[in-house]
Amino acid sequence: MARVSEDEVLLLWRALTAFRSGSRPACKARGKPPRSLCPLHDQCPRWGGPDDYLAVMEETPEQTERRRSAWPCSRVMELLSPDLKRIGPG
Repeated sequence: MARVSEDEVLLLWRALTAFRSGSRPACKARGKPPRSLCPLHDQCPRWGGPDDYLAVMEETPEQTERRRSAWPCSRVMELLSPDLKRIGPG
């Protein structure tokens, strides 16, 4: 198991946030046939629902949080905290 520092956890969190954010998130499938750089794309309900960039303008913050919490990357981000010292089992 690898040991990680608080700075490394913060960098990972920032990278994941940037990867999934914005009007053209990097995790969205592109090309022909459509492919995503995200290994969680096939299990993500984000792509079967409303466009996130537009939906946040019409939803309450609670609705947005509830919808985004179903995304696999959101669950990964919940695990990332400065208290994280190891990446791996146990």
